[in-house]
Amino acid sequence: MAIPNIILTGFMGTGKSSVGQLLAQQLQRPFIDTDTLIVQRDGRSIAQIFAEDGEAAFRNWERTVALELGQQQGLIIATGGRLMLDEENAVALEASGLVFCLTAAPQTILSRIKDDDQRPLLNVPNPAERIAQLLEIRRELYGRFPQISTEGKTAEQVAEEIVLAASQPPGGLEPPGGSMNPTRLPVTHPTGQYDVLVGADLLPNLAELAQIRGPIALITDSHVGPLHAHRLGDVACTVTIPAGEQHKTLATVQTIYDQLLAAGIDRQATIVALGGGVVGDVAGFVAATYLRGVNFVQCPTSLLAMVDASVGGKTGVDMPQGKNLVGAFKQPTAVLADITTLQTLPSEEFTAGMAEVIKHGLISNPELFGRLETGDWRLNNQSPIANLQSLVSTAIEVKRNVVQEDPFEKGVRATLNLGHTFGHAIEQVSGYRIRHGEGVALGLVAAANLSARLEHCDPALQGRIEVVLQAQGLPTRIPAEFTAETLYQAMFTDKKKAGGKLRFILLRDVGEVFVTGDVAAQAVLASLTAVKSI
Repeated sequence: MAIPNIILTGFMGTGKSSVGQLLAQQLQRPFIDTDTLIVQRDGRSIAQIFAEDGEAAFRNWERTVALELGQQQGLIIATGGRLMLDEENAVALEASGLVFCLTAAPQTILSRIKDDDQRPLLNVPNPAERIAQLLEIRRELYGRFPQISTEGKTAEQVAEEIVLAASQPPGGLEPPGGSMNPTRLPVTHPTGQYDVLVGADLLPNLAELAQIRGPIALITDSHVGPLHAHRLGDVACTVTIPAGEQHKTLATVQTIYDQLLAAGIDRQATIVALGGGVVGDVAGFVAATYLRGVNFVQCPTSLLAMVDASVGGKTGVDMPQGKNLVGAFKQPTAVLADITTLQTLPSEEFTAGMAEVIKHGLISNPELFGRLETGDWRLNNQSPIANLQSLVSTAIEVKRNVVQEDPFEKGVRATLNLGHTFGHAIEQVSGYRIRHGEGVALGLVAAANLSARLEHCDPALQGRIEVVLQAQGLPTRIPAEFTAETLYQAMFTDKKKAGGKLRFILLRDVGEVFVTGDVAAQAVLASLTAVKSI
């Protein structure tokens, strides 16, 4: 059994390093101080890194170290004061073990660090006031973790308290995945039902959770495979395709067929897709067509794939003329959204995935959009892993409800394409340099602009959507290099047009959208022009 890490976080001067070293001695584990590790790797002091390269360079070091340590087990880790306030870092480390936040009063902290000249954030005229300000700013974020006060205690007493707390149920010193039950979302379709499971550390239990009886043929890509394929256990065949939208083609499908046939994969096998939306779409198309169809399980590893592409059974590949022009409906037998895979997702990819979460809120969940609009989708008193589980489950529920009502996109399911008529055209014209989620974000702004232009919604809605997108780091203006006319022509390659007319999903309000094919070209061109960069 893997031994979970113990991670100590909290403000500087709360005793993380001294307590951590004692814990390491008592439990006979390696001790890692993230600040010390960064100094060793970089060759400069923290103050020098700040002075010469800026704070951003140091935070990049912290992300690198957090992701690395999150892949290990059996460590005692003392983090820098701000490291666990970064959501990406918190997800990476909490998935690997138990987190405790050490606390102390401002004056106690100052007395402990007053002679330390390696504290760049305290190089101010009044450090006591600065400590109080920072503690207040970070109070809510630190509050997500179990609190252990070091005020008036020796390091030995604090270490003893942590050992006692770590040994208590639920979870104790068990691996972190064992203490969190996955959220189960059943999805019904015309030929049956499958479950979407959302939780931590699901991949090692793939066969059991997805009820796979025969051999597994794994399809993954060159980015995800090296990170997570080993967690699935025994597989009969692994096919690794190059990562990237440009490889979502019939040529890639042919290479997969060849490798499956060479490995002797028959109809008793289950094809498992491990990766983002591209892998899921390609693997699903293969599963629908190989030997006239074999069982298929989705294991999405990107936020975008978890909340959107993995649910509903749509699969396909791109053609030079446009996205997803060749495909099939292939319902999975299970979807396992293992949120611990998000810890290895590049931050820009997580950000891109948030566009689909925002879209789902706009379509039918005003409460979800409201959480995003207030600036924080996290729930009070929840760990980062639990917050991610809640966010992903809520977004998937929107998609689940729609695809159950309309499994073959004959009606309401088209509303899930809010922003996509614009977004797909932007992606195509950019040569797919613009990520799908970024294209969707731009498409949401354009759709809101067009809705207001046609007097279907309050013009203020566009501004509200832009604020939410910007808060998540998503773009809101189409690059100036793309002309409105070029984008408009690209829209006609979209498979969603009907009778030669473009279909648009427009908004009346948050949670109220509709489909129309009755939009004049001049209005579309005007909206494209209005949301372009100057």
